[in-house]
This record gives sequence, C-alpha cells and structure tokens, in this order.
Amino acid sequence: MIILLILGSLVPPLLLVLSLWSPFRRGTIARFLRMSLVDRGLFLIAVAIFLGKILHLGRADFGDCRLLLFCAFALLAIAALRSSYGFLSSRALVILQLLWANELLKAGMGHYGPLWLVAKLYAYCCVLLASYLAVYPYRLRDWLCRRARR
Repeated sequence: MIILLILGSLVPPLLLVLSLWSPFRRGTIARFLRMSLVDRGLFLIAVAIFLGKILHLGRADFGDCRLLLFCAFALLAIAALRSSYGFLSSRALVILQLLWANELLKAGMGHYGPLWLVAKLYAYCCVLLASYLAVYPYRLRDWLCRRARR
C-alpha cells in the first residue's frame, strides 16, 4: 500500500503543475489521457487495486459477502470498459485518489500532531476534488483543454 500512498499523493500536485505548464504540454497531456490504451489501462489498474482491497475485507467490513461484492464490482468494471468510450482515465484517477485518501486517513487515525492534521486536511481536500471529478468526469478534460488554448 506504500505505492498507493505515493501515487495518490502525486495526483493533485500533478494537476496543479499541469495547470501552470506551457500550453503545448498541457494539450499533449490532455491528448495522452484521452488515448484508448492509456484510458483503459489506467482504469484497469485502479479497478485491480480496488478489487484487491475487496478481497482483503475483514469480517466487520462486509467480509462475509466479499465474493458477492467482488463479482458485482468486477461486472460493473467490465460493463464500464465495454460501454464507456471516454473519461475512464479521469474515473481511474478518482478511484486511485479515494483509495489513497482512505489509506492516509487510516494511517493517521489517533494521531493529532500538527503535521498529521495538515495531512488529513490535504486528504479531505483531495476527496472533495475527487468527488467533484467523479460526478463530472469531463471537467478534467475541459480544464486541461481550456488551459491548453490560453
């Protein structure tokens, strides 16, 4: 899970850096995220991590139903791959961001030092951003393309 913590902490600063970069590079990144192979690959990685977390659920966290949950979410992921032609990469970034925030908040449970409070605040801000992008996945593309046109 340390890889998940490292990758998840890089997504929001990466989006901030992309907004401050030159227009050509932002347009290139936007086109890169829209490529079918990258789109589906990033989504498969996020779904694999999520399904792995489902397989390791404890008994108190619906552990008795984990096979049913695994099958249901795997079928949903397959349906999303088959029927969705775009925005899978932004949804994958949302999934990874929420999984990262979960791990960070679990690691900081019971710690109330100033650094942990800043880390928790950062995690909650990332959850808000991920929730917004989950509802409006096209906003990430629009944001990158609009910044590229400037």
